This record gives sequence, C-alpha cells and structure tokens, in this order.
Amino acid sequence: MSVKSLVACALVLLAAALAGCVPTPLAKPEADTVAKQMRPVPEKAVIYLFRNEPASAPWPLRVMLDGKDMGDTSALSYFRWIVEPGEHMIISHSQNTAGLLMNVEPGGIYYVWQEVRMGFFQPVTELHKVDRTTAEIALRSCYLLAGKS
Repeated sequence: MSVKSLVACALVLLAAALAGCVPTPLAKPEADTVAKQMRPVPEKAVIYLFRNEPASAPWPLRVMLDGKDMGDTSALSYFRWIVEPGEHMIISHSQNTAGLLMNVEPGGIYYVWQEVRMGFFQPVTELHKVDRTTAEIALRSCYLLAGKS
C-alpha cells in the first residue's frame, strides 16, 4: 500500500471518528468569570478539570465523573464540578482510558489537568492533580464548558 493510500485511509478514519462527536457547549461568559474566581462552596468540594493545550484542538475527549458522562473537553476548555465530600473517580477517554481517584473534603478546591498528546492517529490522555497556581495560570486561556448536571 502506498503512502498516499495510507494517508487517505487515515483521514477517512479520522473524519468518521469525528463525525459523531457533538461538542459540549460553552457556558455563559458570566459563569466563566465566576468560576475563575475559584471560591469554595460551603459543605461541598469543587473540582476543576482543564485542558489547556491548543494543539489538541481537533480531538474532543469524553470525560466521566463517578460513572456519569459529563461531556467532551476540547482545547482550551474546562469543567467546574461541585461535588459532595468523599471519593470521586474522573475518567478521560481517548485512544486510551485514564482515571484519577480523588478524595475531596468540604470546602476544598481541587485541580486536574487533562493532558493530551499524540498517539497513533488518535490522542492519548492522562489526568494529573495540580496545584492552584498551575491551574490559575492555565485557566486564564480556557473557557468554561456548560457541563451536564
């Protein structure tokens, strides 16, 4: 098989994979502004999951929280979830499946970076717990997604 044929097949497969993806809509700008203040919620915990790599734009990545589909991230986007204290499992789906188990406390704010890097024709994802300073810098260039409740 020629290189041209391989590239054509890869492009057809990529287009087919992306055809069924409906992007998660962005939240209203006011909600984004409030979320970026990173304030705690009494008796609850807050989890931010962000994806700040512009080069990963072509690939929406499915995210689940405690087994519930929360939507897709895209480049320069983030979710903000208000959750009950206790254990929570975050899953990111791509060519691989990455998971992060977090134990959160009341009044706590937690930050998760959804890393995306190129795999074989599809991105590979990893989830990393990060500190507030890292998250604040990253979130400056990201937009809040209107997640599912």
